[in-house]
Amino acid sequence: MMEIERLDEILAAEPRLEAAIDLARRAGGMARARFRHARVSWKPDESMVTDADLEIQAMLEAELAQAFPQDDVLGEEEPDAGFSTARFCWVLDPIDGTNNFGRGMPGFSVSIGLLDDGRPFAGAVYDPIADQLFAGLVGWGAWLNGRPLRLEPAELSRRSLCSIRAPFGDRVPVFAQKWLSRYRLRRGGSTALTLCYVALGALAFAHDHRASLWDIAGAVPVLLEAGGVITGPDGADLFPIRGHALDAIGFLAGDPLAHHQSLSDIRALG
Repeated sequence: MMEIERLDEILAAEPRLEAAIDLARRAGGMARARFRHARVSWKPDESMVTDADLEIQAMLEAELAQAFPQDDVLGEEEPDAGFSTARFCWVLDPIDGTNNFGRGMPGFSVSIGLLDDGRPFAGAVYDPIADQLFAGLVGWGAWLNGRPLRLEPAELSRRSLCSIRAPFGDRVPVFAQKWLSRYRLRRGGSTALTLCYVALGALAFAHDHRASLWDIAGAVPVLLEAGGVITGPDGADLFPIRGHALDAIGFLAGDPLAHHQSLSDIRALG
């Protein structure tokens, strides 16, 4: 109880995190109500979109514009999304894992992230099927349904679970081939949830060569505050974000030891 009471105190002091959590739950309720009933269409880039994605994003944008009119809001389903000039920028993925959601499969989430001058500040990721709400506030902590998250570094072994995005381009990199022969692969379909599972300690590490800002913005505060590490696949810093919101993002995330070991594989094997 003490941990949940402390989170309540933090929410009272930081209205943006409180809003992220409240809106993630509300949006998740909308997604759950439309699960297996949404209308599916396809974007020009062959990615799936549903009417639920659009309805949820419209709700989130309207609520945030009313509550925080001075902040910028960037949503995945916003065709002209680009740069942000405000100090605070909300980054919305109304349904992260639309390919699962649109096919009637679990493994999707609502992701709401907040950047402070291009750096992670707060985030909430909600899985409405499992009823798991991950939240993080940089400098204050990370929580799953109100309980604090804290990673314990673990040596990689054949028991370790990892996540790798597929398909690759021309070939599967040598480092990924090594991982597939040594570790147990899990790929759930929601990048935001994948990063939260790293924060939970369920996944040892996750590699992605073409994620988006929408995919990661809500989960990165959770991961960092749980004690995890996220960088580019080459070890470079991801933040502050200065590029266009539509730019592809590669990342490597894990507990500190798993991140170090998997990064060493990338550098050694290419």
